[in-house]
Amino acid sequence: YQHGHSSILSLHRMVKWSYRIGFKSTIEYVSVQIAKSIPWMRQKIDADIHKEKEKTINQLRKEWNDLLDPSANENRHLSLPPNKTSSAELLTLLKKWSVAESSLWEKGQASGAIYHGGSDLIDFMSKVYGLFCVSNPMHPDLFPYVRKMEGEVVSMLIKLFHGDSKCCGTLSSGGTESILLACKAYRDRGRDLYGVSTPEIVAPTTIHAAFHKAAHYFGMKLVLVDIDEQSGEVKSDDVKRAITRNTVLIAASAPNYPHGNIDDIEGLASLALERNIGFHSDCCLGGLLLPFVDKLQQMGKLHGLDYSNNPLPLFDFRAKGVTSLSADMHKYGYATKGSSCIMYSSAELRHYQYFVSLSWTGGIYASPTLAGSRAGGVSASTWAVMVHMGEEGYLEVSERIIRTTRKIRKGIEEDISELEVIGNPLSSVIAFRSTTPAINIYGVGQALGK
Repeated sequence: YQHGHSSILSLHRMVKWSYRIGFKSTIEYVSVQIAKSIPWMRQKIDADIHKEKEKTINQLRKEWNDLLDPSANENRHLSLPPNKTSSAELLTLLKKWSVAESSLWEKGQASGAIYHGGSDLIDFMSKVYGLFCVSNPMHPDLFPYVRKMEGEVVSMLIKLFHGDSKCCGTLSSGGTESILLACKAYRDRGRDLYGVSTPEIVAPTTIHAAFHKAAHYFGMKLVLVDIDEQSGEVKSDDVKRAITRNTVLIAASAPNYPHGNIDDIEGLASLALERNIGFHSDCCLGGLLLPFVDKLQQMGKLHGLDYSNNPLPLFDFRAKGVTSLSADMHKYGYATKGSSCIMYSSAELRHYQYFVSLSWTGGIYASPTLAGSRAGGVSASTWAVMVHMGEEGYLEVSERIIRTTRKIRKGIEEDISELEVIGNPLSSVIAFRSTTPAINIYGVGQALGK
């Protein structure tokens, strides 16, 4: 009886797990497990994994040794040092390490990861951060100016994304947290208003991995819809077929990380509106770039530039049905790392993001985001950078970025027949693939990084 009961429980768990990750992922997982159970296949897989591990370790060791000077090994602290170390000595050491790290990306061969507005802006941000380095937005009564700055950053962003007076939002530590907060809000809303116990998110396969993380963390099912191979876009009819009574959220990107294409936010949001489902526009990557590209086109600043006749599709609250939107200020806003914003079309929806405990022995505990304590220095430096840059500054850098990316796109399309651009990227990200088996696209990627 016990054995049979245990088997039934295991089967039940497996069915629930399979439902959550989807049929396709289940088949892929089972196929890999079957392959691993065959002895000769297991040996080959283990040998390949070992080979790749050794290759990676050797490469990392080489890069590490090339980068480091003797001070790195001399200053290894695996336990707390018994005596004090002077601040002057540490600053000298840390400046040396900072210069060494900067050399890895200042050559201009780092794809993504680094977003900055120049050394002067970095120095300015550092000074602002230092002024508020002990502040904590969790205690707004002690840090009213941090609260003021956070509120104004949210307000500036809502206006940038054409939100109305009902729109609201909160700052978060990055795009992943903004997405997690949105998914948590939709899960709780679906449970509260419609009794949905197995909530689902419908999104293109190009959606950010943070949605996978949210589904895993919050017990949701992520239903992924394939994109069209040629256009790089998801079709509304395919999304429509993926919707069920358990769908609490449809999500799309502007632009997506893998290819840089802007999803049909307007069409998909309209579909969500028809079904009374929430819709999230993930603008984390292009958040503080797309609004200014839009303005540049309206001002005629991109006139005559290749692809300038391709107007940006709607990506923000102008698209009816968009109920939330995430944007990172630490990317094209050039703010300190750890700065993002999640915006909602109503305070009612934002309410589901919050956590409140009334039964804690220390008193009422409430936090608007996943974190409790947060760094007020991030909020202050974000506000300072946005005010310092202003619309004028963001327009200037956005124009340079767009001119550069479209020059790269034109070069690939007109001069390199062995490569093709994926879809119709109109922002800062361009993805390309090989058109012939003779070209290993991964080899091209490695060569570009050297």
